[in-house]
Amino acid sequence: MNQRTISFTITLLIFMLVLFPASIFSDDDSFQWQIGEELIYKVNWSFIRLGTLKLQVMERKIIDNTDVNHIKLYIDSNPLLFFVNMHSVYESFIDEQFRPQLFLGNEKIDNITYLTEYRFNYADRLVHIKMTDIKNPAKTIVRDDSLKEAVIDGTSIIFYARSNVAAVKTDTITTFFEAKHGKVHINFQGKNSKIKIEALPAPVETYYVDGSIKMNSIAGLTGPFKGWFAVDRQRPPLKAELKVFIGSVKVELEDWKKWNP
Repeated sequence: MNQRTISFTITLLIFMLVLFPASIFSDDDSFQWQIGEELIYKVNWSFIRLGTLKLQVMERKIIDNTDVNHIKLYIDSNPLLFFVNMHSVYESFIDEQFRPQLFLGNEKIDNITYLTEYRFNYADRLVHIKMTDIKNPAKTIVRDDSLKEAVIDGTSIIFYARSNVAAVKTDTITTFFEAKHGKVHINFQGKNSKIKIEALPAPVETYYVDGSIKMNSIAGLTGPFKGWFAVDRQRPPLKAELKVFIGSVKVELEDWKKWNP
């Protein structure tokens, strides 16, 4: 190889390093958002199907001059069961730190169901809350609450976990769901052995997490939990074991869109 060829090669490598450092010179396996992703889960208590969860990633938006990811969580109980009746939709608009800029949902307080809107002002450490009675829209509660620390809502914490499951560490997060605040301890264990779920033909490699929810959340969700996430860029949750008001339940992925197992 002559001097001119060597000089050209070095120049080309420098050019590539400047323009494409992440894609060429690193093995980037960080979490990847997928607009249009839809994950559907069955929720079973022993052999009884309690209901269905649906998690969606919507188009990105700008909220208060901040780029946010828009996610939705649908919760629907089995209509054949008399002892549980839940049909709710929660929307989260979260920044790159998984903090909510805007959270929309419905909450049942003193037997009244409200449409709720939480707007987060991190600069002034305030949360602007608006609650409207679904049956009586003229009845509206508006107030500002202090924001003493960063919080992650109950839907966004799923995506926070997806972003961190490849690590080996322990986190304590302040979270909220239906006007309730509490701590969630998460132990990220890194890659685990393969697991089998009914919707996939063969066992798949997973990341494993466990931990404890130090609050009573929606449907009485509290206490220890376990979760398994697929080992790929999207890292969808495949399976979880949780405790709710009637006991231990299993959540398992059964259908999806915009994910390739």
